[in-house]
This record gives sequence, C-alpha cells and structure tokens, in this order.
Amino acid sequence: METRPKGKSFEELLIEKGLTTKERLRELYTRSVREKKTIERLLLESGAQEDGIAAVKAEYLGYPYIDVTTYALSSDLLKHIKAAYAKNYKVLPLKYEDDVLTVAMVEPRDVMALDEVVRLYRGARYAVKSVTVVMTTMRHLFAAIDKFFVTPGKAPKEEVAMGSILSQVAESYRPSVEVASLAKEEATENSAPLVMLANKIVEDAFRKRASDIHLEPTIDHLRVRYRIDGDLTEVMRVPKYAQDALITRFKILCDMRIDERRQPQDGRIDFTKQNPTMEIDLRVSSVPTQHGEDLVMRILDKKSPILSIDALGFNEHNTRIYREAIRTPYGILLHVGPTGSGKSTALYAALKTLDTPDVKICTAEDPVEYTLGGQIIQSNVNPAAGYTFAKAMRAFMRHDPDIILIGEIRDLETAKTAVEASLTGHMVFSTLHTNDAVGTVTRLTEMGVEPYLVADSLVLVCAQRLVRRICAKCKESYTVTDEEVEMSHGDIAPGTTLYRGKGCPVCDGVGFRGRVGIYEILLMNRILRNLLIKGAGTDELRKAAIENGMRTLRQDAVEKAILGVTSLSEVLSSTLAEG
Repeated sequence: METRPKGKSFEELLIEKGLTTKERLRELYTRSVREKKTIERLLLESGAQEDGIAAVKAEYLGYPYIDVTTYALSSDLLKHIKAAYAKNYKVLPLKYEDDVLTVAMVEPRDVMALDEVVRLYRGARYAVKSVTVVMTTMRHLFAAIDKFFVTPGKAPKEEVAMGSILSQVAESYRPSVEVASLAKEEATENSAPLVMLANKIVEDAFRKRASDIHLEPTIDHLRVRYRIDGDLTEVMRVPKYAQDALITRFKILCDMRIDERRQPQDGRIDFTKQNPTMEIDLRVSSVPTQHGEDLVMRILDKKSPILSIDALGFNEHNTRIYREAIRTPYGILLHVGPTGSGKSTALYAALKTLDTPDVKICTAEDPVEYTLGGQIIQSNVNPAAGYTFAKAMRAFMRHDPDIILIGEIRDLETAKTAVEASLTGHMVFSTLHTNDAVGTVTRLTEMGVEPYLVADSLVLVCAQRLVRRICAKCKESYTVTDEEVEMSHGDIAPGTTLYRGKGCPVCDGVGFRGRVGIYEILLMNRILRNLLIKGAGTDELRKAAIENGMRTLRQDAVEKAILGVTSLSEVLSSTLAEG
C-alpha cells in the first residue's frame, strides 16, 4: 500500500483545485465543530462535486484515483465476492496479476475492510502477496457493483451470501412470510450479515414505494412490515434472538441511546451514507413494548419533487377556489385530516407556488421533512428546549415575513398566536387534526378562540384523505352491482359504470398503484362568518356551506370513482355516507 507523502494539506489542495476558498474554509471549520461533521461532508452537503473532493483526497493520501464505472472488471475475480459483501465493506477487487491484488476503496484507511478482502481471496486460493489500493467515490463504486452483478434488461439478482438472510424480502408480496435465516453467533449489531440485512430491509422498502417500515416485536419473533399506498403488508420475520441486534443497528445509525430501552426516542438516518444510490432519509421513532422496542421508520425521498397544486388531485372547481385563497394577503388557511392524509404535501405545494423573489416565507416544522429551497426559510421546532410553534410564530412576526407556515396548531396558545399573526397582515398556513372542514371551525372555538376572531381570520379550510389509485395497467370497467348500490346509500345510481384493478405484476397483484387526494374545501364568506358570530352549530354551518357550493369528501370521492381514478371500495372505506 502507498503512504501519504509529506506536502500540502488537504485544505490547501482543496483551495488549489478551486473547490473552496480560505474564507469558506473558515466558515466550514466553525460549522464542523458545531455540527460535528468533517470538512469533506460539509462540502458535499453544500453542493461540491463528489468526484472533485475524492480526487483531492486521493492526492492528499497518496493513492491513484479512478472512475471504476469505466474500468474493465474481471469476472473471474468477482465471482468470489457477492455484491452485498462488496457494498458493505465499500471495496471492489479490480485486478489480480503477479500475486498482486488491486482493490478500489472509498476509504483506503479502513484497514479492517482491506484485511477482510485479502482473507476472502486467500481463502479462494489466490496467492495474494501484496495489495495495490486505488480510490474511487462511493457512488461510482456502487454503480460499478450494480453494473457487474445485474444483467442488462433483467432485475437485480437476489444475494444468497451468509445463508438465506438476503433473500427473505420477496419481490412480490405473499401471504406466507419466510423467516430470515441468521446464525446466533452472527446476531450482533456490527456483523456483516446483520448490517446487510438492515440495509436490505430499507432498500427493498424504498424500491417497493413504501412510506413506512415497521419493526414490531412479538413474543417469538420480530415482524417486519411495509406500508405501501396506505396499507401494511408483512414481508419478513426475524428470529427473536436477532431482534435486539437489528433494532440496535438502526438506533446506532440515528444516534439514539442504545442503553435506553424504557423511554420513547426519535432520530433521523441519512441512508445515503449506507447506499449513495438511494438519496433518502429515515425519520425513526422507537417505543418500548412488553416484547421489546417497536421501531417505525418513515422514508423521506430527498429526490422526490414537491408536487404542484395541479398534481394534488383537486377537481377544477376546488382548484380555482384554492388558488384564489392562497393568494389572499392575510388570514389563516388550514389543511385538516388524520395523520398520513397528505396535509404537509399539499401545504408544500402551496408554498412552492407562492415562492417568488418579492415574498418572504418562514416555516416552523416538527421536524423539517423536505427542503423546499428557493427563498423559503425553514426552521425545526424543539419543544424540549422551549422552542414551540407559538414561540416560533412570535419570532417570525419580528422577522418581517409575508407568509408563515406553522406545522400544526396543537393548543390554544398556538391558535391565538396564529389568529394574531393573521390579523396583523400575515398569511398563515397550518394543519389541525379534525375530521372535516366545518368541524374545524367549531373546533377552534372549542379550543378557546373567540368566534368573532375565527370569523375574521379564517380564509379557507381544506379537509382531505388519501385513497388508493386504480392501477393503470390492469384497470377494467364494470357495471355497479345491486349490493354496491345499497352499500353506497344512494350515492351511486343503478347501472353506473365503475372501475377496478384486476391485479397484475406492476401493482403486485393488488389492483392499486399510488394514491390520490380527496378534498372538502370550505371557503369562508359573509354568510358563514355571520352564522359563526351568532353562535351557529356545526350542522347549521355545514348546511350553509353546502348551499354555497362546498363539495363534501364523500362527493369528491364518488366523483373520482365514477371517473375511474379510484374504486368504490376505497370510497366506502375512507368516507362516511351523508344524510
């Protein structure tokens, strides 16, 4: 192996190659201490090219730098190593000649990884006498591995190294779920088989478009389930003796306390560090149960584009009302519904529409899930440190914003502060956990906000749900049955043509792929404001709202079923009959 020559420092080389400046480095040093991140990591996060940073690092350490994706790999050499093994150790053997093994590495100072590779090839009867190391980027390394181990036009091969541990998450869901095979002596949080299992659980969940991963301890095993298009499906069972090690592995990745198993914890994993081809974060939550810690990981795709308002699923009527409402100069606009109903996605779409150079937008979120970019200022609240939504809003009002987003109105203090901000000339966007639009109005008054203040400040309430979208590949039409007409309570007329998915490989046989929103939009007007001030109840307000053009959740869902966007079964399971 080569050794680093004496000479210029890493920082001097970065400046010489034009990748940063002295002034910028001083800023990065300060951030490095505060955020406990390396200069290299901070440069990459700020948009510096990974190839350029890696080439400078290679020169500094005294190793050649190559792009392994353009290298002619040896099939004889690579047949002795599995893709998952190479990714885990971040190494790729390139050439064996005259008893010299040439290995590409992302981190050449990882002596343990290099020793593992040498041991592997000596065990395969290669007389390795010396090793030559070249450097590459993790992105190029993973791309080269995928290129070699995947035949063009075919799906990636399932790895079978370390027993059957890597082949347990099937490519299609099956009622019977196999148990991951893992020897007891391998069930430690840092063992290669368990690390690869943890990575594969996340990678397969992402490929299957799962929004959440659930690791649920039972009395005799650890159950792994994915939430796909709103439904949970069991995909794996991990032996009980490997449960703690697998949970601990994920807790280590998100800097949770591994010695604390009696209190709930929260964390975040930058999964790009484990697999650079997947730019995702995981928002992790742990809760103690009688059989061990239950872990739920929300998948956040960094590359997922923020949807436009037109892509949310509003019909033409609601789109026109919503677009006009968000451009109101001041007031409160609320999105309401249960957890996982798409409220944040809709609010982000609205903010991106309003993000122009002449507008200042500030957000307080718990936590910030997606970076919106543009001129939008995003802030994480921290209730444990006393930085609540209400305090954030008061701070924003001294920050000269035009638009404020508050992640959620949870209490009277936040509600009153939102009203105060709206009445002093700010447009406030937020969410609330209520079932429908009209119920939100009375909920605010029940929280303690005076009815006249709600009437003066509230602009629009959008109640929403997500329903599964019929798979476009296997969609078929049919005439509604008498039983379905009866179940719809008169919302579907006899003889109506509806649609359903037969099930195909594209949708994993379930007949649905993706989700779409259904909406109930309440636009406040003079009639509704007068009723509210007079103390009208929910039923009276709802009647007046419908008379003034409000379309209910049920009506919007039925319309989408008739248009073939979703099925009648989704309508019946996600909305209530009216009457």
